Amino acid sequence: MSEPTSAYGFVDLVAKVAHEMGVAYYGGGTGAALVPADDDYNLQLCKKIVNDGIKMFIADAPKNGWRWMRRIMSVTINGTRVTGTADAAGATSLTDLPLATTYPTNDALNGYWIYITGGTGNGSYAQITDYVGATGVITVADWLDQYGNAGGTDPAASSTYAITRYETVGGDIARYPLAENFGGEVNGKITYAKDTNHSTEIKWVDEAQLRTVKATTELTGYPRRAAYRPLEPKGSTLATTSIKRRWELVLDPKPSESDTLEFPYTLYFDNLDLEAGVGDSGGDTTLVDAARTEGNDYFNGWIARIIYGTGKGSYAVVTDYTGSTGTFTVADWLTSAGAGGGTNPGANSVYTVEPANNRHPAGFRFDEAILAACMYKTEEEDESVAESGKNFVDKYMNKALPKAYETDYRSHPRTLGSMNQGTDVVHERTWSDITTDHDV
Repeated sequence: MSEPTSAYGFVDLVAKVAHEMGVAYYGGGTGAALVPADDDYNLQLCKKIVNDGIKMFIADAPKNGWRWMRRIMSVTINGTRVTGTADAAGATSLTDLPLATTYPTNDALNGYWIYITGGTGNGSYAQITDYVGATGVITVADWLDQYGNAGGTDPAASSTYAITRYETVGGDIARYPLAENFGGEVNGKITYAKDTNHSTEIKWVDEAQLRTVKATTELTGYPRRAAYRPLEPKGSTLATTSIKRRWELVLDPKPSESDTLEFPYTLYFDNLDLEAGVGDSGGDTTLVDAARTEGNDYFNGWIARIIYGTGKGSYAVVTDYTGSTGTFTVADWLTSAGAGGGTNPGANSVYTVEPANNRHPAGFRFDEAILAACMYKTEEEDESVAESGKNFVDKYMNKALPKAYETDYRSHPRTLGSMNQGTDVVHERTWSDITTDHDV
């Protein structure tokens, strides 16, 4: 379900900050204030101010924390793992003929994940985009490094691999990467999702306990213990460890069935991102800005949008980015309404490019409070804004923030009580598996 069209995206907030600072781009002097696409320094400054404003709003939480930050993590776990040794491999493929015996149907492994576990490319992984059953040929878009970045080392013949249905850590079905917005704060029990038909109880334990158990032998069955810890991908070194500060879920026993686990957690905020510029040329499936300095594939999956000039209003998903030429490749430029056949960009088309999900995490109900926080930070950063007499600090502290507290408080039925404390009495039926060695 889409948010209201009036909801603020990162582009909107950056443009409002740029307008207040007098550095917005106006497309030749007319029209609404746009992000400073023609001045990278001002663009980066405005991005920093908006991200700082969002972080300040999150830090200024009520006594018991923001209710909107309480989320439910869902992790789908694997019950099977396929291993083998490559007959051949390259930049976008891996071949293992014995796979054809187990998976003889074309596309049977599409969407699965493959991990290189030994030999050339050890630590690289990718999601499978195509599979040929007759020959055991796996196709991937690109091999990623152990941190999920493009440009991992390509495997070769004799490289060993593991394949799992769902994403794991290094192909180990007892380890699962958690979403990037998880910052290490769990707020309740871990359970199986509804309708999984399990009575097995899962308990949180210290990760050291799982390491001790697994050091002797690793059992397979329905997981009964779980731990979370900072993610240390295969091949991490002191210089590169925890680059993205992600976390992982570790299970014991190792899953014997594919299931879904859930637990409540507190959302962690990652900075929003955005780039902009003026194109040198464009076409049916391209936009070129030779001034860009990012590496290959950096913008893959981002949304490119023309905000001024030829093609204004058209947008598209970036399917490939070539760093050496600053070329964005798209399947087709869409109209502002999302239909095919949008107007192609050309020379001097002004554009923005941003990740697909690029809104502040609080939701549109808190848009005005977030905007007020950004204006507060703008006033701190820019002396001319501070001298304007608009007093954004006072408006944030004495109007926007109290209103946000009220909005957050109203986000739950009164009968539920405090989200942190729960109701006075919780009626819950629980049970544990019981086994006996005699007839009854």
